[in-house]
Amino acid sequence: MSLVQNIVDELFDPSITHCEELTHGFSGAKKYVLYAGNVPKYVLKVYGMGRAERRKEEFELLQRHVDNQVTCPKPVKFGSNEEHQVCYMILAYLDGTGGDKAIPGRSAEEQYLLGVLAGKELRKIHLVSPSVPFDWYGKRKEKYRRKREECRKAGLTFYRQELIEPYIEDHFHMLKESSVSFQHDDFHPQNMIVNNDGAVSIIDFDSFDWGDPWEEFFKLPKYTIQVSISFARGQINGYFNGIIPETFWPKYNLFVALNQHASQLGGLAYGNLAYVQERTRYIIDTHDFRHNGAPAWFVNE
Repeated sequence: MSLVQNIVDELFDPSITHCEELTHGFSGAKKYVLYAGNVPKYVLKVYGMGRAERRKEEFELLQRHVDNQVTCPKPVKFGSNEEHQVCYMILAYLDGTGGDKAIPGRSAEEQYLLGVLAGKELRKIHLVSPSVPFDWYGKRKEKYRRKREECRKAGLTFYRQELIEPYIEDHFHMLKESSVSFQHDDFHPQNMIVNNDGAVSIIDFDSFDWGDPWEEFFKLPKYTIQVSISFARGQINGYFNGIIPETFWPKYNLFVALNQHASQLGGLAYGNLAYVQERTRYIIDTHDFRHNGAPAWFVNE
């Protein structure tokens, strides 16, 4: 009997008639949609057994997000299969269209309003705190230094690096008083579903982490503004309910700067370094590292 059939049998839902494998996306899981007739009912995600502890934690955290009224997949079942050495989670299926495809076809106003909804979902995601406090400031500083050293060893440089690195050293102290919360850590339109009723659902929590909640926003110039600047502006305004704190933009700029070394390493690993370096040039040219204000894409749209 196949692994998927085994898992379906253990679900004890006789309405399930068949499944289809999902091949798009960048998740490390094997993914399947489980159907009841012609209606998709669940998503099955299968991982190697070595990831069981983290995936079980993710499953439990998803339930906390559901309890906090986050619009995200409802966790249904977590389990493991010793014979195949895998663990798995089953989530309720969310109907709709991926945000990267659904957003660009809307009017600028509709895109903005969808961004507002996404920002409100992100705010709810950040309600969850770690059960055991830890030194996030020290951990984040070590992560930056490690990435910088990896770039040096790989011979990787990037546009205006001589500006960015001193900027980081001069401003890192801002993170000493950071609150620490759950981070989705991959929050952008490709990990959202725009439902038929206009709601925005958040998916793919696999990369979750813990840290300053505002760190999530460095993804905006990396992935979101290419889909919709209006959506990106809406996400910020929705998160802060239209009142952006004075301390936000300086921290935002620091997190954007902090990500540049990791971006070059990712570009090298995935074979798209030329694209990443061109994007880096655009990001640095359109961000206000001199006065710590809002980026050009936010101000000028």
